[in-house]
Amino acid sequence: MIFFYKILINSLFFVVLPLLPVLCVFSEKRRSTLGFRLGFRTGLNPKQAGKKRIWIHALSVGEVKSALPFITAFKKKYRDMDIVFTASTRTGFDMADRLFLKKKVVDQLGYFPLDLGYTVKKICRQIAPDAVVLVETDVWPNFLYEMNNRQIPVILINARLSNRSLNGYLIFRKFWARVFSFFTRIMVQTPLDEERFQRLDIDKRKIRVAGNIKFDQPFENIDKPIADGMRHRLGIQKKTRVIIAGSTHEGEEKMLCRVYKAVKKQFPGVLMILAPRDPKRCSTLQAYFLSHHVQAGLMSTLDAGKNPPDIVLVDKMGELCRLYAICDVAFIGGSLVRQGGHNPLEAAAFSKPILFGPDMSDFLLISTLLRDNGGAKIVASESELGHEIEKILGNTPLQQQMGIQNFQVFSWNSGAVQRIIKEMEHLNIV
Repeated sequence: MIFFYKILINSLFFVVLPLLPVLCVFSEKRRSTLGFRLGFRTGLNPKQAGKKRIWIHALSVGEVKSALPFITAFKKKYRDMDIVFTASTRTGFDMADRLFLKKKVVDQLGYFPLDLGYTVKKICRQIAPDAVVLVETDVWPNFLYEMNNRQIPVILINARLSNRSLNGYLIFRKFWARVFSFFTRIMVQTPLDEERFQRLDIDKRKIRVAGNIKFDQPFENIDKPIADGMRHRLGIQKKTRVIIAGSTHEGEEKMLCRVYKAVKKQFPGVLMILAPRDPKRCSTLQAYFLSHHVQAGLMSTLDAGKNPPDIVLVDKMGELCRLYAICDVAFIGGSLVRQGGHNPLEAAAFSKPILFGPDMSDFLLISTLLRDNGGAKIVASESELGHEIEKILGNTPLQQQMGIQNFQVFSWNSGAVQRIIKEMEHLNIV
């Protein structure tokens, strides 16, 4: 089966090959990453003699940020371990550079290879890992086959398997059972994920329930002077009510524009801080809001201390998580449209009440825990979103209670990182 996969993937590559120069001309991201992912140049240094090296990989921005608690704890415990981190996308690479390389949490940073025989072999020779850790997703058969041939242990951590993904795997059950058998361990988030992986006929002894490492993310201490500085930067007055709409997707901003107008009738001084998932959309969104008589400004161009517009658009990656510290209520984007939602723990860590739409399938466990504990609510429509925002903004005790309940969930569900590291020690990987 792996043999036929190799033929298929290589054939597809040669079909696409003539189009690559065109794609590179029109796509700056592909132009900047393709050479690295094909192994033509990696920028990676050879492994030092006598020093162990671990290769940690995450697909893109979301997975890179998820990896932070694990990498931080691992580096703290194994300071002499050489860590090479890779991402598949340009945005993931940039996020890893900011979170890991610049803070010297990892030793080197690179791109994950395309799943072609030559490319995988070349980059694997250059990195020469003693073990590999994959975070959440990005399971590539050729890569895993090569690691298995080299007898390099590979662990999948924070693994989750949606019902839709499971049904897709089940179409080629024998093939995927073989692919997943190459993993030394599959550390899943929940018992439900464990059950779903087992349906792929994977050896039960390879699967462990470790929990979700997102609950172990470091809590940034935004004290009052720092929070006051952030408010001053945005021109937020003491009595200003602040709504944050985080990681929004196309289709949601139009709804949020109408929601803002409705809420402003009851709370005239309300400010919305809106952070689209793709910051490059901010200029287009600004034009849209202005055309609908809502003053919107880019965060990067605001004059510190001056009155902000109605909506502040966050046009830089990495700003959103800190901004939750100064809001009164948070809406989690990607949930009123079918995008699976985004991580609500960043808002929960700052004891904020949380609202999200019906599609939180990518964060099902977290969103369910927050909701069941009373700190978060599902809103099925924009009118319901507006109603709940008004309800929370107009009820300070409710706002505080929901925030406390969310922080409790954030605090009580930690420990996955230590369980993963303990399992790696049990396997003599570290």
